[in-house]
Amino acid sequence: MAYQVATGGKRIRAALCVVSCELFGTPYVESLSFAAAIEHIHNLTLVHDDIADGDARRRARPSMWKQYGIAHAINIGDVFVPLATEAILDAEYPDSLKLRLLALSAEQALDMVEGQNLDLNLRQSDAVGYEHYFECASKKTGAFLAMATVGGGLIGGAPEADLKRLREFACLGGVSFQIRDDLLDMEGDKGRAPGSDILEGKRTLMVIHAARLATVWERRRLYAILNRPRESTSGADVAWAWQLFRKTGADEYAARTATDLVDRACEQILDLPESVAKYRLLRLARYLSGRRH
Repeated sequence: MAYQVATGGKRIRAALCVVSCELFGTPYVESLSFAAAIEHIHNLTLVHDDIADGDARRRARPSMWKQYGIAHAINIGDVFVPLATEAILDAEYPDSLKLRLLALSAEQALDMVEGQNLDLNLRQSDAVGYEHYFECASKKTGAFLAMATVGGGLIGGAPEADLKRLREFACLGGVSFQIRDDLLDMEGDKGRAPGSDILEGKRTLMVIHAARLATVWERRRLYAILNRPRESTSGADVAWAWQLFRKTGADEYAARTATDLVDRACEQILDLPESVAKYRLLRLARYLSGRRH
């Protein structure tokens, strides 16, 4: 567990939680217990995702399953679930708030699991549309950000109308965050070998857009590459797919879409009361769609 936690990370979800708490005049320290629960759940997803995707690197270090074996990695991932629960139950929150936070965590976690299942299933299809990608990203990534922001708002004392705004903000921002993550696989360094999404056969927004604009031969070759076993996909295959993304403007389309989505996300919170926390949240939203690592 210490090995996993020491790999670092940006703590974006924890940051969203504490800033959302501050939005409503409550000191951020009140939300730290739930922010810790969020980080525990995040570590669970990272450990299990690396196993599902076959990724041997995480944040420039061997991933948990590569370091300790699949059986131990599954077990270590599992332990973050009770740790998250304990973080909420041991917090100095009223019992009614603890129940709401546990219910929120369960609801959003179920959406996250459904989103992950959609992601895995879409890798078996050569007819994935834009709507499939957005549904998948909204559940897989947006639901987790909603857990953080809505949870922070609950602790901060937000009224129900503002909680709805925070949820919509997080879902839109989450899709933008996922698109940016897809782009980083091609143009940046995620702490693992570039091209992992191609090797895993992921149907990213760039894949969908490129397939729509490509020739019949190019589309067939793209899906042939994506459908190959990871170990059978060469560096030349990855480079060809990236070239197709650039030729069709799929990378530029993805970047524009990420920016548009974060603009819509920011609109959800513009009417909230003026505060330093509000502008911190807006800056965090901009980071979601523009990060370089």
